[in-house]
Amino acid sequence: MAVEGPTPEQQADYLVKKLEQTIRENRTVKGMSFRTWQAIAREEIVNAMRDVHRRQVVYDQTVNRLILVAASSLITIGFWGAMFAVNRAYGGIAAIIALVAGAALFFVTADWGIKRFSADYNKTKRVERLAGIEDIDKRIKRMEADMKKKAEWLKKKMEEIEV
Repeated sequence: MAVEGPTPEQQADYLVKKLEQTIRENRTVKGMSFRTWQAIAREEIVNAMRDVHRRQVVYDQTVNRLILVAASSLITIGFWGAMFAVNRAYGGIAAIIALVAGAALFFVTADWGIKRFSADYNKTKRVERLAGIEDIDKRIKRMEADMKKKAEWLKKKMEEIEV
């Protein structure tokens, strides 16, 4: 059973058509600048990727819930069947075993929750670091452009002084 939704080819075709439509609508006498086109294309690709990721997460959650419910049902039936069978002879021992099993289940569930929270926290931090890297990249590009302008200005000044 696969995640429902458009195929990658259909998504690519849609994305190309959407970008073409956006470029045609934003056309001026000179045309759209490359930076504007690049920003629009990036945004559309990001949206498409987010949509695929969102559908995959929902699908995974549904499958995980179904498996959890089925496993819990089987364990519960087996547990109570065993309790009924050993109640007469080993009631106290069965209670202690049930307590230990419940504690183990609690700790496994707690560990799972902590790992999930930790993964979400790490994901948030990665996004923040990536945003920082992009910001630094933009600043470096601006500095390079400023340095080129300054170098050209200095070159002109040197030529004026030599003449």
